[in-house]
Amino acid sequence: MKRLILGLIAILLGISMVSSALAYFTDVETSTNNNFTVGMFDLQIADRDEWFGKEVTAAWTMSNMAPGVTTIGPFSITLHNSGNIAANHVEIVFRHVIDKMSYPMELDSDSDSTPGDMARWMEITTLTFGNQDFVRGYIDCNGNGIFDLEDVTQPAYARERGLLDGLPAPDGTEVKVFTISLKFSKLATNDIQGDALTTTVSFTLNQDAGQ
Repeated sequence: MKRLILGLIAILLGISMVSSALAYFTDVETSTNNNFTVGMFDLQIADRDEWFGKEVTAAWTMSNMAPGVTTIGPFSITLHNSGNIAANHVEIVFRHVIDKMSYPMELDSDSDSTPGDMARWMEITTLTFGNQDFVRGYIDCNGNGIFDLEDVTQPAYARERGLLDGLPAPDGTEVKVFTISLKFSKLATNDIQGDALTTTVSFTLNQDAGQ
């Protein structure tokens, strides 16, 4: 019996050695040039005298303003997404800087005027983007009785009226037009005489509603 067992073991070892020496066919092919390209946003803007690009300058200007008299507009900026990714909305943000000028005969009663001190007297008479009219049902954030350039910088306006978020975005060959008209309010006070306000309007194209 012992010899039989040893014999079987020897046979099994022999079979194992023969099996390990067997060759199996293989054939390798490759998939090459697999490229992954990231799409892009490309928001471009244009106004009445500048063609589509990354920036336009001096779209709206008012000088030597007199309360209740000086007006400007409507002037428009056209937005276009020339990229290849569809967008969800455009975020529109107003920022103001004041230049507290000083003249010998200036009646400015406050030499420390802030941007808001002047922006609140820049009455908005037209403000549209696409088919949305933001003058209709406006929110008077500063309580001065008019819709103005200070109002549109306030978080309450962005949250309640959607000026700063949730706007339809240009897509493909479609364009959207942003239009504004302004009037220097008759309510303006002497504390801003001789001052100058510079306003920057930024347009940000966003892919997702949560941005």
